[in-house]
Amino acid sequence: MNYQNMLCLGDSQTFGARSYGCYPLHLARILRERSVYRWRAINRATNGHTARDLWFRLGQELDGIGDTFQACLLIGTNDVGEATPIDLFGEYYRQCLEALFIKGYRSVFCGEIPPIYADGHGFFSRERAASRHAYNDVCRTLVASFPDAHWVEMGEIPRSCYEDPVHFNEVGNQWVAERFADAVMAR
Repeated sequence: MNYQNMLCLGDSQTFGARSYGCYPLHLARILRERSVYRWRAINRATNGHTARDLWFRLGQELDGIGDTFQACLLIGTNDVGEATPIDLFGEYYRQCLEALFIKGYRSVFCGEIPPIYADGHGFFSRERAASRHAYNDVCRTLVASFPDAHWVEMGEIPRSCYEDPVHFNEVGNQWVAERFADAVMAR
């Protein structure tokens, strides 16, 4: 059987909080429809996690996953919300990429931190939401420094694709999955 595995790492946006589905579920379907392979998405996301939390988890996570050589990474929304010092965020992000490549991953697709719709929610102020661009600049620069890492622009995901300031509904999950699928198929 011809198949491909795709490891999906991230926070609640990858996990699929506030919706029944998740972008990795849609991603596997889209990739199956666009290629000759069967695809399995391995969703190893955790609600509320930051790049630091992911870094701590990766050692154990990667040792338990075999026969997988591609990954999608969507992390940073909680770093924006918590105002993680940007230099520390960048170092954790860089070391997460290093861990994947040291473990033998051949391609890592790194998603832009999606828009945050500050609407009075206590965790995401307009000021914090606006800082997302600086975090994305750090991610984009780091991704460019790894030959097999690929930056995935999410575009301006409409507010109608969200359940709350940060969590996607099914339309949003589909939107994100399409962006990752385009990047995978373009490789």
